[in-house]
Amino acid sequence: MNRTLSCLLLFLAFSVSLPCASASWGGFASTGTATGIGNPSCAQISTGHVVCAMLSDVSTMMVNEFNGSTWGAWKSLVSTINSQPTCTSNGAGEVLCAATASNGNLQWTIFNGTTWSAPAKVVAALYSAPSCAQYTGGQVLCMARNITGGLSWTLYNGTVWSALKTLKIAAISAPSCTTDNNNGIICSVFAATSVTLVTRFSAGAFTSFLNVGGEAGGEPDCVSMDSAGKVACFAKAYSSGVYINVFNGGAWTVGDWSKYIGLGGAVNDNAGCTSQTPGELVCGAIGVLDNAFYANVYNGSGWTGWTRIGGSGIGSPSCVALGTGKVVCALTGPNNKVTSVVGP
Repeated sequence: MNRTLSCLLLFLAFSVSLPCASASWGGFASTGTATGIGNPSCAQISTGHVVCAMLSDVSTMMVNEFNGSTWGAWKSLVSTINSQPTCTSNGAGEVLCAATASNGNLQWTIFNGTTWSAPAKVVAALYSAPSCAQYTGGQVLCMARNITGGLSWTLYNGTVWSALKTLKIAAISAPSCTTDNNNGIICSVFAATSVTLVTRFSAGAFTSFLNVGGEAGGEPDCVSMDSAGKVACFAKAYSSGVYINVFNGGAWTVGDWSKYIGLGGAVNDNAGCTSQTPGELVCGAIGVLDNAFYANVYNGSGWTGWTRIGGSGIGSPSCVALGTGKVVCALTGPNNKVTSVVGP
């Protein structure tokens, strides 16, 4: 992984040390007794209200709600899926969750704050879990790797989905897409030789791909910093460390990316991150040696470093801002049940 620091984003240097944040995290809470497969995916529906979806052990999409202090009960939607779901706020007070169906179609449902819509399908030939992100109010774009290694995408305008289109590249991972909170969506994917390719969707079209370097494993994880179009993309290196590459919100050139910066750690999957305050980030990851949950917080000028919070998990946590200055992180335990923790 490229460790060169960009002079444009020196503020992200890991050399700044902040006080230990473990005391500001609460205890771990059970989300229920249901068991699932892989990682949960969570999104905010309103202040203090978060919903999560997960692949159940009987190949359905199971969903749950968090009201800021307690969880509801997991319930399975009538569906058959074979990928982990992805959930995103749509900017209009709803959350859309989607997954790849057993026949390769895109299966989706919307939660309006009270009820889930009946799962429906977009005809496709997907070969990975999708990644969905808010475009503009009420609009959501979903993208997945297809059977030829390219990236298939479709845009939901609040009523219907656009015809499926393909970006012709040779992807070796599923994509990760996020709103940039600046009328655009940024998607990242690992390609041949494990380099990272990124593209931006705006004004109804994708830009050309940029090669922002690196040599990563697993899948990328991108998140908006909710500040002037900045987006941070995280990757796990083959050394099991976490790296970050930041787009500064400027012109779409390689020079507007920071290049990968090492955040250290030894994780068993990628970090899960969110912006709880504009320009700031909270990241969670599962330690490869003890399976505990670790947190790392960026306050706009420096990182705390990885702090052991506790608990026990596998895979990658899903962290979502509560809109209260805190986040909730949901993680799958070794028993395939999901727990959560609120902080910092």
